[in-house]
Amino acid sequence: MAKKQRRSRNPIAHHLFIHRGGVHEKSHSAKRQEDKRQLRKLVNKAGVGFSDPDALAA
Repeated sequence: MAKKQRRSRNPIAHHLFIHRGGVHEKSHSAKRQEDKRQLRKLVNKAGVGFSDPDALAA
Protein backbone atom coordinates (compact mmCIF):
# COMPACT_ATOMS: atom_id res chain seq x y z
CA MET A 1 0.00 0.00 0.00
CA ALA A 2 1.43 3.36 -1.02
CA LYS A 3 1.79 6.19 1.49
CA LYS A 4 -0.61 9.09 1.11
CA GLN A 5 1.04 12.24 -0.08
CA ARG A 6 0.58 15.16 2.34
CA ARG A 7 -1.33 18.11 1.03
CA SER A 8 0.93 21.16 0.88
CA ARG A 9 0.06 24.08 3.12
CA ASN A 10 -0.49 27.63 2.02
CA PRO A 11 3.00 29.20 2.05
CA ILE A 12 1.55 32.71 2.35
CA ALA A 13 -0.42 31.99 5.50
CA HIS A 14 1.76 32.07 8.61
CA HIS A 15 1.55 29.69 11.48
CA LEU A 16 -0.75 30.94 14.21
CA PHE A 17 1.92 30.75 16.90
CA ILE A 18 4.06 33.26 15.02
CA HIS A 19 1.38 35.95 15.21
CA ARG A 20 0.47 35.59 18.85
CA GLY A 21 -0.25 38.87 20.55
CA GLY A 22 2.16 40.21 23.11
CA VAL A 23 1.55 42.16 26.27
CA HIS A 24 -1.03 44.88 25.78
CA GLU A 25 0.67 48.17 26.60
CA LYS A 26 -0.39 51.75 26.24
CA SER A 27 1.04 53.55 23.25
CA HIS A 28 3.66 56.25 23.71
CA SER A 29 1.12 58.96 22.95
CA ALA A 30 -1.31 57.55 25.53
CA LYS A 31 1.46 57.52 28.15
CA ARG A 32 2.40 61.11 27.26
CA GLN A 33 -1.22 62.25 27.52
CA GLU A 34 -1.53 60.56 30.91
CA ASP A 35 1.59 62.38 32.09
CA LYS A 36 0.11 65.69 30.90
CA ARG A 37 -3.12 64.97 32.77
CA GLN A 38 -1.21 64.17 35.96
CA LEU A 39 0.85 67.36 35.64
CA ARG A 40 -2.29 69.43 35.08
CA LYS A 41 -3.90 67.87 38.19
CA LEU A 42 -0.79 68.62 40.25
CA VAL A 43 -0.67 72.23 39.06
CA ASN A 44 -4.39 72.71 39.74
CA LYS A 45 -4.00 71.16 43.17
CA ALA A 46 -1.16 73.60 43.94
CA GLY A 47 -3.46 76.47 42.98
CA VAL A 48 -1.41 77.89 40.14
CA GLY A 49 -3.33 78.43 36.92
CA PHE A 50 -1.87 78.86 33.47
CA SER A 51 -4.35 81.62 32.65
CA ASP A 52 -2.73 84.09 35.08
CA PRO A 53 0.71 85.16 33.77
CA ASP A 54 1.55 86.99 37.02
CA ALA A 55 1.14 83.79 39.00
CA LEU A 56 3.67 82.03 36.76
CA ALA A 57 6.24 84.81 37.18
CA ALA A 58 6.03 84.76 40.98
